[in-house]
Amino acid sequence: MEFAYSDIIGLRRPVHDDDVFSRRHPKMTRLNRAKIFAPFAALTGFDSAVRAKEIPYVPRHILDPEEAYALNEKLKDLYLKTRTGVLARMNRITVRVEYFEVCKDVNNDAYGRLGLYHSHTGILWKVNPVDQAISVGEKVILFSDISTLNIIGRLS
Repeated sequence: MEFAYSDIIGLRRPVHDDDVFSRRHPKMTRLNRAKIFAPFAALTGFDSAVRAKEIPYVPRHILDPEEAYALNEKLKDLYLKTRTGVLARMNRITVRVEYFEVCKDVNNDAYGRLGLYHSHTGILWKVNPVDQAISVGEKVILFSDISTLNIIGRLS
């Protein structure tokens, strides 16, 4: 069978014993040869963009009136126990909050409409009725984003 380079297909690798070529181009290790053929990211950020599209965003759950009333009662009770910094430090109430966070990726179809539910556990430092938010640890969560609020424990 005749094709281009058919005359060299069966030849062995050329051997250069201590000549100018072998000194200038020493034999490469297998590791270095493998690096030459390693894959690379031709499109910067493409992999992360594809992964972002795979996130299963969900619609926000609207609380029914009974759930909303129960949440408001908990928030009122917690406000009374954390209305000042001294009370918050004294009571050190630990809570677990499940909250909704809307999609902020402008390149995603879910942007502004759908989101994810997250859970955060920490010490409740403040219930702010003016800003309609609570501070749990270092995180500030809006009342409207809270799905569930559970008191885990308190030190007092």
